[in-house]
Amino acid sequence: TAGTYLLAANVPLHESGKESLLNLENTEGHNHYTGNAVDCYSSKDTILTGQSAAEKTAPTQNEHFSVSPELEKIPINFRINSTITYYSFKHFKYDQSKKLFFQAWLKENELQKLSEKTDSLRKSYSLAPDSQKEAIATQIINSEKQIIALNDEIPDMYQKAREEEDRYWLAASPEDINKFQEKIKLYNDSLWQIADKQGKQEALQSEIPDTITLYKPAPKAEEKKAVVPGGIIYKIQIGAFKGKIPEASNKLIKKISVIRKVENYVDDKGLKVYTTGNLRSYSDAERMLSQVKQEGIKNAVINAYQSGKKITVVEAKKLNSEL
Repeated sequence: TAGTYLLAANVPLHESGKESLLNLENTEGHNHYTGNAVDCYSSKDTILTGQSAAEKTAPTQNEHFSVSPELEKIPINFRINSTITYYSFKHFKYDQSKKLFFQAWLKENELQKLSEKTDSLRKSYSLAPDSQKEAIATQIINSEKQIIALNDEIPDMYQKAREEEDRYWLAASPEDINKFQEKIKLYNDSLWQIADKQGKQEALQSEIPDTITLYKPAPKAEEKKAVVPGGIIYKIQIGAFKGKIPEASNKLIKKISVIRKVENYVDDKGLKVYTTGNLRSYSDAERMLSQVKQEGIKNAVINAYQSGKKITVVEAKKLNSEL
């Protein structure tokens, strides 16, 4: 995407007081919060009273963390285990895991901004005079390193939040689990009712084009996209060789490594596989595949990995709900 992008920096959450968070843009193919600045609050040594038996099994937490009422209304989709899924920030049982999830959520927005900026730099590189290409290439490689680091960090943060919440549910009684599942059902039913009501209002307004609207309609329900943490990574394979790399292929890999971060590993068949990119969605991988082919690697393909292990692209798309 052409243009200039501001990185959505991961703002550290203060241990006390409140902090105004930056606006996060909604970008196609990803889940981001859009709206006015929101506040989150974090304070030390909050005393929690009225704890259940399950809550008492949790590690001691030295701070209280909460998000603004505005942010609490934003739907999320965070699977804890086979029977428990959270659809709202209100569903978290522990402040520390809520904070971890929130920080990972911000980093996902940072990652998307950084990916878009890197794509913009690549386009600038292809159009730039030779005198400027080295400087742009350095920026691209630095951005790729940051993208790789974020792709390693984000799933780990989500997993830590998931494990901490799962401890609560492992100690919870069947009655507590049933009550929560009923609460989730009511919550989801209410979202469908809101969406249905808004759809009927919009249909009525479209039938009466001369009606003067004296209020600003609420945003469509589908505009509030759920946060779906993922552990799937797509990479673009630019070559796989056993033994010495052919000279022509070696030249192409060296050429592409000037503007992209190139990695390699030896697979279980003894092939040395060269890849570039660390992408969290298949649509992003398709875009990068097209770019890489334009840069000279005509036989490049998309590979998929889960926790560092190669899986089929079909499996990855199923796990990422991309089919």
